[in-house]
Amino acid sequence: MKRNIIVLASTSIMTLSLLAGCGGRSKSGKLVIWHDKEEAIVNVLEEAVHEKLPDLEFEFIRKENLTETLKLVGNDPSSAPDMYIFAHDKIGLYDTIGILEPMENIIDLDLLNNYNDLTISSLSYNGRLLGVPLYYETLLFMYNKEKMSEDEVPQTTEELYTYMADNYSGRRYGFVEQHSTAYYSAGWINGFGGSILHEDGTPGLDDPSTIEALKYHKKFIEYMPKGTQDYATVNTLFTEKSADSIFAGPWLVTSAKENNIDLGFAEMPKIPQANKRISPFCGVQGIQVLKVAVQDEARKEQISDFLNALIDPQVGADLALLSGCAPANEEAYELDEIKNNELVNAIKKAAESATVMPSMPEMDVMWTVLGNLLTDINMNDADVETACKEAQAEAEQLIANMK
Repeated sequence: MKRNIIVLASTSIMTLSLLAGCGGRSKSGKLVIWHDKEEAIVNVLEEAVHEKLPDLEFEFIRKENLTETLKLVGNDPSSAPDMYIFAHDKIGLYDTIGILEPMENIIDLDLLNNYNDLTISSLSYNGRLLGVPLYYETLLFMYNKEKMSEDEVPQTTEELYTYMADNYSGRRYGFVEQHSTAYYSAGWINGFGGSILHEDGTPGLDDPSTIEALKYHKKFIEYMPKGTQDYATVNTLFTEKSADSIFAGPWLVTSAKENNIDLGFAEMPKIPQANKRISPFCGVQGIQVLKVAVQDEARKEQISDFLNALIDPQVGADLALLSGCAPANEEAYELDEIKNNELVNAIKKAAESATVMPSMPEMDVMWTVLGNLLTDINMNDADVETACKEAQAEAEQLIANMK
């Protein structure tokens, strides 16, 4: 046993040593920013900062397993970066373990007065803003204009169901979605007023509205392809023109256009029973600052200058056009390249009825539990109420195990 303990301790030290040697804060004083983005996105940020702060030394480092690595080294001054860029949904966890510095201690928050409210609330936790929003995304109702005319675009989910029934042949589908994937199906639950995770961190899988949503959603699967509905299968059905419409994010647009799809965008259909639109999650990409990076006042000032350089409508516009997402800075919408961009404005409009993706640590548990629940209901024909109660009990136990 003693030998095993020594081996485990040695392994832990080696792991931390490797992490420290792979892109932690620079001993030379250079600011280090971790990210998982495409090179083109990073180029926009680099150019913006270099233009405004030509003497500031900084380095963007692409980091695999960024979220897990931050959990391990976020409190280590020698291994942690100064900042990182990622979606907002991990800030609850990172705030809980105490590695993030609130923005109020770094920048003048009045500079963010023109930012979209949804993006500010997404990057806030326990009443404090924990990052500067860059851009945001949500799912859209996309359709092939060659197959579905503008007059046929469903305004309600019942109209969508009728269209699916009228255009179903076994080789052609009126609508497809990843019906048993948690992220893609969450909009049905949110639209019904159900909840995956309540604001107090407790699961909502057995809430009456959640059960009602999953019962209602199930009937739409009758007119979708049988079997597994994974990302590649569903998107291919649309891009190969076997499906007339789809719920998808901006990442599908390039592929659709490469396949000569005459692409249309519309608001999510309204659920008559709830008098509310299907409400998918909205994710916000932002830049966050590690608490260990601002212990030195000179470095803190450099980080403040760095963030201020990115609070620029043109930066937001350039990022949005590259990512196919919507700028967080509302002033960007006054620029011609954004004002006239159909996709960006479709996302902005869709986000008005979207639901902020939860950022509480408990949500990590819910993705898996909800995914299994959807599979049981939609693909294994489980009784909805029974399956929801069992999933609720499982989620409660897993969350209790986190405490």
